[in-house]
Amino acid sequence: MKKWFFVFVGMLMLWSCADLQREQHLEKIAQIQKKLHALENTLPDQRLNDISTIKVNTMQTELRIKQNLHLDTIDLELAKKLDAYKLMRKSIKPMMQQLMKVRDGIKEEKEVLKHLKQDIQDGRGARQRYAEYIRFERQKVQQLSQLNADCLRAKEKFFSEYQRLYPSVEAFSQILLQKKQRNS
Repeated sequence: MKKWFFVFVGMLMLWSCADLQREQHLEKIAQIQKKLHALENTLPDQRLNDISTIKVNTMQTELRIKQNLHLDTIDLELAKKLDAYKLMRKSIKPMMQQLMKVRDGIKEEKEVLKHLKQDIQDGRGARQRYAEYIRFERQKVQQLSQLNADCLRAKEKFFSEYQRLYPSVEAFSQILLQKKQRNS
C-alpha cells in the first residue's frame, strides 16, 4: 500500500511540474507572438502602394535619356547622378523581394507558433523538447526581425534616393525630349 502511495505522489508531483512548465512555455510563446505582431506592424508603408508607378516612371525617364542623349562627352556630376539613378531604379526589385520574404516569414511563423501553442496546451508531442522548440522559434523571429530591419533600411534609402534624384533626372529627360522635338 505504501508503495502505491509513493508512486501516486510521485506521479502527482511530475504532473504538477509539467503544468508549471506548460504555463512557462505558453508565456514564452505569448512573448514571441507579441514580438511577431510588433514586427508585422512595422511593415505597412503607404509609399509602397505606389511602387509600381514609381518603377514605370523611373524606367520611362531612363529610356527617354537613352534615346535622346547624344553627347560625346558628359559632365561628371551628371554622369554620377545618372549612375546613382540607375542603381536606385535597379534596387526596387531586390527591395520588394526582401519585403515579401519578411511578410511570408511572419505569416508562416504565426502559423507555426499557433500550432506549437496548441500542442503545448494539449500536451501533444515530445514534451521534453518544448523548450528547444520555443528557443528555435525565438531565433527564427530574431532572424525575421533582422531581415525586417535590413528591409526598412533599404526602403528608406530607396525613397530618399528617389526624392533626391527623380525630380532633377526627370526634368533633364524632358529637356532632352524637347530639344529633340525642336530639332526634328
